[in-house]
Amino acid sequence: MKVIALYLPQFHRVPENDLWWGEGYTEWTAVKKAEKLKEDHYQPHIPLNNNYYDLLQKETMQWQTELMKKYKVYGMCFYHYYFQNGRKILEKPAENLLKWKDIDMPFCFSWANETWARTWSKVAGKNSWNSLEESNYSEEDNGILLRQNYGEEKDWEEHFNYLFPFFADDRYIKVEKKPVFVIHRPDSIACLTLMMQKWNELAHNKGMEGVYFVASNSDREGFDGYLRQESNYSDVDRKSQIVDYDELCRKIVRNAVLADNNCYLCGFPGYDDTPRRGKDGEIIENSSPEKFYDLMRTLFWLGDSRGNEFTFVNAWNEWGEGMHLEPDEKYGYGYLEALEKALSDYREIDEKIKRDLTALAYKNIGETKESAEENSRLRKYGYLMRLFDKWLCLKERGKTLQPYFEHKKYKYIAIYGLGMAGNHLIADIENTSMKIVYGIDKLGSQIRRNFPIYTPDTKLPEADVMVVSVIYDYDRIYISLKERFNGPIVSLEEIIDYVEGELPHEVRES
Repeated sequence: MKVIALYLPQFHRVPENDLWWGEGYTEWTAVKKAEKLKEDHYQPHIPLNNNYYDLLQKETMQWQTELMKKYKVYGMCFYHYYFQNGRKILEKPAENLLKWKDIDMPFCFSWANETWARTWSKVAGKNSWNSLEESNYSEEDNGILLRQNYGEEKDWEEHFNYLFPFFADDRYIKVEKKPVFVIHRPDSIACLTLMMQKWNELAHNKGMEGVYFVASNSDREGFDGYLRQESNYSDVDRKSQIVDYDELCRKIVRNAVLADNNCYLCGFPGYDDTPRRGKDGEIIENSSPEKFYDLMRTLFWLGDSRGNEFTFVNAWNEWGEGMHLEPDEKYGYGYLEALEKALSDYREIDEKIKRDLTALAYKNIGETKESAEENSRLRKYGYLMRLFDKWLCLKERGKTLQPYFEHKKYKYIAIYGLGMAGNHLIADIENTSMKIVYGIDKLGSQIRRNFPIYTPDTKLPEADVMVVSVIYDYDRIYISLKERFNGPIVSLEEIIDYVEGELPHEVRES
């Protein structure tokens, strides 16, 4: 079993942070300002020996490498921030590591594909870094700091070409000779199927076997592996902003027992994001190195028993979220020692624990079908909620989807799926220069419209573009249509993302 720890590259100055959050801002700024919200609240987290390091210093990465090797952490999974039009931020630590060949730190990337925005901004699926440092709301400022948008084939190729020197490095973590690339929010990428196909094609052209894509907290089809990134995946129903570590660990283990064989498991030492969010933050309390040891030993055994090569830990250095293996003044090296001990003796796990885990698996077999159907419904509604959230944000700003079709020079449009989303699309296109030439729906001619309606298995006439409104099933629909429809097949969400990305949102440079 090899341990991969999530790694935050936020611990160095960049001009954007100076502009957005104040001169000299790094993650340490929030960590140092943290305050107790109650008497027994563990804040602030102080690094051992006041080691408020700078990730641009080579000695920092040398120290981290020595520490990870001493405590048997195999590699780091760097968060990778790559935005619309190839805009990067916090990329220097990984770029420096690529140059510093003498630092033997195995690594891979997790693409944190979220828009960065203020908490008050009207944008869906955003990451608001630090609400405690936010400026006041302004009508002239839409609150968007960095826009996440995925572009088209040329953009995917540019992104791959940037990553290729990392992929080709001997230290980059690979499975089946393919570089491991985690995608943090795969369900947010409407063009994902085509993008992954393009990347695999580019990898083959460079002499690689392909890219080993890993989906974080998603069951979207087409991935080589899946990561249950905790604590998010197994989050419990909250009646307050405080959750007990033991309660969450029980749920993590239950979900790990039920996970598929190509699913990588993940543990975490604790969580507390009040340094970033104050009284609105979330706390997972009562963690300790001893409890972390029990969790990781169980996850190692479960992962090993199904043939997993890796188990993840979230995180190496998420100090602003109270989620770090690096030593602090309270526990010293306790969490690292617990991790090493769990690695050394998980094979000797107690027979009673094995029986309990096996019984838990059998107990839930009867629930699996019903649970799968419920999860499918929740996934469907989750996709639609995200779609309508983004679409309403556009409409609140007086925007239609017309700019996409005009840019692409699409006039004659076919629509797949005439449910809620499809009907709203029709309303958006009506009274424009575009024309809907036909629709596709399983109900076929039972639906009355002023254009023909075909069933999915019908021979399809020509159109400039096929728009799939059934976004939660886009991957399967694309595969079923691509041999029968001679034209581009796009997700409705991809169109909304395009229009959202075309709105004025340039980051003000310092």
